[in-house]
Amino acid sequence: MPENITISNEIVSVTISPDAGASLRSIKVNKGGKQYELLSGGDNTHDPTDLPHGEGSFIMAPWVNRIRDGRLVTPDGIHQLPMNASPHAIHGLLRERQWDVTSQTESSLNLEISLDEPWPYAGRVEYSLALEGSSLVQTMRLIANDSETRPFPGSVGWHPWFNTTLGTHPVTATADVSSQWELDDTATATGKLSVTGMTERLQKGTQFAVREVDGCFLMNPGGGAVLSWPELTMTMTGSEKITHFMFYSPEHALCVEPQTCTVDAAQLADKGHADTGHVLVDRENPLVATTTWSWE
Repeated sequence: MPENITISNEIVSVTISPDAGASLRSIKVNKGGKQYELLSGGDNTHDPTDLPHGEGSFIMAPWVNRIRDGRLVTPDGIHQLPMNASPHAIHGLLRERQWDVTSQTESSLNLEISLDEPWPYAGRVEYSLALEGSSLVQTMRLIANDSETRPFPGSVGWHPWFNTTLGTHPVTATADVSSQWELDDTATATGKLSVTGMTERLQKGTQFAVREVDGCFLMNPGGGAVLSWPELTMTMTGSEKITHFMFYSPEHALCVEPQTCTVDAAQLADKGHADTGHVLVDRENPLVATTTWSWE
């Protein structure tokens, strides 16, 4: 029977649903004798087979965000992907699939899943979560199978929906960003990268109004993001491959999404744009990315 899995230590407990895309359903942080739920929907009853839209945190792989017209640009030609957010393909193929649990301890969990059709390349994703003191360390590995002779574009990311308040005042977001990608009216990147007013606000720290932001930002090397509620502060850092953050402010949450590339990176890179985060994965070169969320 499908079931949720909770890993915990004395500071943090995290609930994961392997059969609902290996999604995070709850992050509860203990501080000052109180417990704070960080994820939207985290206090709800969690169906282990279904993640409602706008709750928890889901995996984006083998691509992040939108691919314009579902056209996957690769070294061996154009592959058509399902346009599940017409007219684009969005957020990969794994968020509604069942993942296999490969190992588990009280404070860690390892999962994996194969890449099947309609993805045109043979591969898999390995996902590990570990609580280390006051930090949650999450690593994804996008791997080409030994049988796959063709390099393919790949990207991974996380899409959490954080609560805007933990009981009192709204969250303030600060990020070490250098610039913002322009998005067109269908929310895909045009190729223009510039310092915007939103960039400058994030550099200084800002609170977002409802639907004020839905943008992709290039990080400074080694940069990260900080979410500050009056009750606690969360710092989000990443390994070298985490080059971008999406910020999105729907009515009920704040999405802060660490990812390895910008929106539609393969098509932009094919047109000669720099700083997209676009990479090719092959048997000798998996894509490995880690995001670490820490609380104080």
